[in-house]
Amino acid sequence: MKQITPEEALMRLQKLCSVCEKSTYDTRQKLIEYEIEPAKIAEIIQKLQAAGFVDDRRFACLFARTKHNMSKWGKQKIEYQLRAKHISEPIIAEALDEISDESYSETVAGELAKKLKTTKANSKPELVAKLMKFALSRGYDCSVSYDIIKSMVYKQ
Repeated sequence: MKQITPEEALMRLQKLCSVCEKSTYDTRQKLIEYEIEPAKIAEIIQKLQAAGFVDDRRFACLFARTKHNMSKWGKQKIEYQLRAKHISEPIIAEALDEISDESYSETVAGELAKKLKTTKANSKPELVAKLMKFALSRGYDCSVSYDIIKSMVYKQ
């Protein structure tokens, strides 16, 4: 990649961040990719934050809502991904709080009901284990998942 000036990098990131939300971490990675010197990276990120192009709180809240509503991810998976983007714990907690308990339970139940229809097992305990494995792979809370699975499997 051809090295670009810090000014060009700033303009590119302003354009990129106006199209879709980016975290500070994503922005920093992009600047490293552009081969911007470390001293300038902090300056550019500060300018982007001051102008409102980069906001980790806004990014985290949008990320959590989108992954929950569209991808049907659970809170643990969302939290893990936000940590991977170096989002602070208070911001992660705030983003996860935006997912209502009712909406979360409905999502878990809906996804488990779909999985139940396609899962084959020789016994109910095996079925529960397979559904739990699925729920945990999606990042759903263990206790919420188990309660829903138990009510689905043992009511049949």
